[in-house]
Amino acid sequence: MKKVFWLLATLCWLMTACSGVSDNGQAPQDGRDTTAVLVTQIQQCSRLYTAEYQVHKIITHDDVLRIEGQLTGEDYDFELPMLGDRKIAIPMDATLKAYIDFNGFSAKNVQRNGHKIAITLPDPQVTLTSSKIDHRNVKKYVALLRLDFTDEELTSYERQGRQAIINAIPDMDIIETARQNATRILIPMIEQMGYNERDITINFSKDMVVRVKE
Repeated sequence: MKKVFWLLATLCWLMTACSGVSDNGQAPQDGRDTTAVLVTQIQQCSRLYTAEYQVHKIITHDDVLRIEGQLTGEDYDFELPMLGDRKIAIPMDATLKAYIDFNGFSAKNVQRNGHKIAITLPDPQVTLTSSKIDHRNVKKYVALLRLDFTDEELTSYERQGRQAIINAIPDMDIIETARQNATRILIPMIEQMGYNERDITINFSKDMVVRVKE
């Protein structure tokens, strides 16, 4: 999987947004104003994308023709291997993006204790933004006595492939990567407000959400 990060541009934007705020290595004296400024700057981000993964998956399917029905009140279901089978391998490329959604972020997410500050962020959300079949490299075998795969079947396999990628997200490191990148972006921003890095704590609410963009 290929990881693409755009931290530097985002960091520059955030640092510019905070320009003019004191940077004396000490926490500001007016905790109320500091919190308000910090909340305002973070809210302006709205949605902060911190990680993008390109996922390559091979969707496979094979089947043997089956006959199902009912005879004299008895159900029957058996294969017809003499007619041959069908096999297909479909390469799929998908894009996953992880972001922090700051809608609802408020002063309740910021706790100050003297020179120390702790911020609780929503956990990253993951969006499957796109998927594409590599039609040129689809491999299939269809026995002479079998019908070819239909468009409806191919669409169903693609849908299954997308769902398999979504199901695998908890086993990827995209969430942890997104957390780490969000921390790398926000800590310099908070330092610009006069805090030392050792006094800054960033927590996450651990409510991961997976969304699929249709």
